[in-house]
Order: sequence, then structure tokens, then C-alpha cells
Amino acid sequence: MSQWVIEIDTPEDEAQLMQILPRYNSRLVEKIRKTESEPVAIRKEKLRSILEKLQASGVAEKFGDPSEWQRETRQDQPLHGRGE
Repeated sequence: MSQWVIEIDTPEDEAQLMQILPRYNSRLVEKIRKTESEPVAIRKEKLRSILEKLQASGVAEKFGDPSEWQRETRQDQPLHGRGE
């Protein structure tokens, strides 16, 4: 026996799948409905936690000012279409 996780985008596709499951001696074990806001909220909270830990560690201070790095990097590369 094996179990699969399948994502279905439309109710029509879901209905078709449910109709053919018995033909293959298969059944629905669990139906999980995901809402768009739950995964986004969870990802935001995880990212917030990681960024707070990074800020508290002070490791970012070793790398200096990101704006200064960007200015130094862009000095070597003139913008396309602009004369030097």
C-alpha cells in the first residue's frame, strides 16, 4: 500500500478523481483544505523569527553598510544607454 498527496485546483477535477478512485481499489484517507492566508501567515512568522535572531546575533554588523557596498559595486558598471 502507498499513500499520495495530490493537489487539485478545481472542484470539477476533484469530482472526477473521486469518481475513478473505486476503479483502482482506492479511497480518500484524509482531505486537507488549505486557505491562502494560513501558509502566508506561518511563513511570515517564521521569517520574522529568523530575522529577529539574526539581528540579535550582531553578525550582520560584520558586513558593513549595504548601501555603501552597492555604491562601490555600481561604480564599475555604467547603466545601459548612458554615456560615461
